[in-house]
Amino acid sequence: LEATVSSTLCNKYPTSLSYRRAFVKYLIQKLEDSDVELCDEIYELYTDLLQETEEEEDSLCYKSYFLPNKEIVNLQESVHIISQGTTGLSTWQAALHLSEWCFEQESLLKNKNVLELGSGLGFLGVALCKQCKLDSFTFSDFHPQVLFLLMKNIEINFLNEQYSLECPTFLENSECKDRKMLKKIKRQLSVSKELVMEDSCEIMQISYNSMVSSTDTMEREVDEQEVGSEQEEDVSNSNDHFLSSNSHWSPLNNSNVYTLNHSDSIRLMKFNWEFCNQKDLCKIQPDVILAADVVYDKSIIPFLVQVLYQFLSGTFGSWPVAYIASTVRNEDTRDHFLVALGNKGLRYEILDPPSEKIFHYDDIIPIEILRVWHPSNKTL
Repeated sequence: LEATVSSTLCNKYPTSLSYRRAFVKYLIQKLEDSDVELCDEIYELYTDLLQETEEEEDSLCYKSYFLPNKEIVNLQESVHIISQGTTGLSTWQAALHLSEWCFEQESLLKNKNVLELGSGLGFLGVALCKQCKLDSFTFSDFHPQVLFLLMKNIEINFLNEQYSLECPTFLENSECKDRKMLKKIKRQLSVSKELVMEDSCEIMQISYNSMVSSTDTMEREVDEQEVGSEQEEDVSNSNDHFLSSNSHWSPLNNSNVYTLNHSDSIRLMKFNWEFCNQKDLCKIQPDVILAADVVYDKSIIPFLVQVLYQFLSGTFGSWPVAYIASTVRNEDTRDHFLVALGNKGLRYEILDPPSEKIFHYDDIIPIEILRVWHPSNKTL
């Protein structure tokens, strides 16, 4: 128990209540099957977990990932696979798979400027910053809620201990606006969900419920007191400028790329592939581009390929190479992406998977890693 659900790590960054219940239940079953005497503490803990109630807070939980160098990545994630119209609130298999490959190919990243497209909650970037010796790493995403939680996850993992936004005091240590934002995200995630089918894969879709519980009403009243007579805003409209108002981040040369004050090698950018800001992209100058599980929707592939072409063709002054990991759930979507790369004159090859699996994830569906480059790139 002290090594798992009662550990200092789990107390500081608790996993979901349902996961802790399932874990302790499984532990009890395994011990009983082994015909050994169980200490009372195990039963007492399980009883306590059963008596806890699922609340709004449980829409977000922590997950901790252990790296080869003994460092730990702590992330706050949604318990839903897909929520608020985005896949970015959970860590997906391809990010774990790509990180394992990068650990084995560390020489390709050493002292390099790295840009990640579609960072989601930040696992890949945080893991590489802790495991590899990079010159800089730029996280990027566009969905407002994803960007906000990405920012918070970066702060959790890299800020000095005195500023660390550690659970369970996460809300108390946050600035007023951040505290309000996190409450809204959790409230919006705490809605009914229904199963749908897309690309022959079972995914989670959030359906909004206009009914507001008495608890929500009380929290809204608190929010209204914090902002005076200001009406409650939707998260997607209220956090466009949260980076510029956050004391832990500073704009890079008056651009929309922000650097973490504690470490200027860690950067964060709001990046809409459809409407690229040339000025911002020129500030990044990546040597390596990474992306995981971004090839899942045909409608966004043209924008993704255009972004890759602009970077890989030397438009912004550097000649990077891209490494893209994809879980091949739908071969037609994968083939559509490969054709789009070819039509832009980009070259690609499928790389061998990592030789060692470090993290626990489902790899029954194949995961491919592509290396993509422009034929004019003389560095290869």
